[in-house]
Amino acid sequence: MTSLAMAGALCAGPVQADEHAWHLELQGELSSPTGWVQVRENAIEGTRLHFDHDLNVNHMQSIRLLAWKPLSDVSELHFGFSTSQLDGNATTEVPVYYNGTTIAPGRLDTVTRFQDFIAFDASYWHRLMDLGQGGRLWWSAGATYVMLNFKLSGTIAADSVGNELKEDFYVQELPVPVLGLHLRYPLTDELRLTADGSWGRLPWVNSFRTEGGEVRLAQTNWEVVLGLEYAFSPHWKLEGYAFHRYFGQDERSHEDGNQIRLGTNGGGLGVDYEF
Repeated sequence: MTSLAMAGALCAGPVQADEHAWHLELQGELSSPTGWVQVRENAIEGTRLHFDHDLNVNHMQSIRLLAWKPLSDVSELHFGFSTSQLDGNATTEVPVYYNGTTIAPGRLDTVTRFQDFIAFDASYWHRLMDLGQGGRLWWSAGATYVMLNFKLSGTIAADSVGNELKEDFYVQELPVPVLGLHLRYPLTDELRLTADGSWGRLPWVNSFRTEGGEVRLAQTNWEVVLGLEYAFSPHWKLEGYAFHRYFGQDERSHEDGNQIRLGTNGGGLGVDYEF
């Protein structure tokens, strides 16, 4: 969920009309999630719920809107917005504990909708070197901000201490610094190879929020993207790409102990307009 997902045309291609125009790209993605989520409330340890075999979340859908503008011949400014959805229908034969709530055996659904999982990012790109034949390598520095409210649905047990089936990870969120490398290499006048890698890390820090005392936060974001883009007019491009992304967040306080590990493997299609 960081700026390298901007795998659209970031450098001027042979058919581009304006080297310093704004670019907008709309992307749609489908991926397979792996990992788990676990939410503790006071002394009630949460059940570690794996996305695949516990929650039966087999697909994640994402929509991305990207915007960028060259500042000079060697620098770019980028912005990104994404929204994702995690849905799953499962059953459990034993009680499940989530955020201090006991979920009775039976249905256990994941209902994290697009409005519950949003991310923003911004970054500065600078050309690192020319590779010949129009190829270029860029480095980037920026930040990402993830707003996740992970929701479940099920029958709350009669003896449950709590009654919430969601965990608002976004309450403790802070901007995470991200560094990246990006390759743009033309294969023909219209076709270009794109390759991106980025890594972001926030070590254990005070989140400046209090919930049962000081809340400490750590987070990791990284991704790799490989794609092809096709320029079919001076102002329009199509793009297809494959990716792996990872998002991990930890929160700790006297009251809470919340963790999520979300890896996704998938692909996407995008359309880019220059104006």
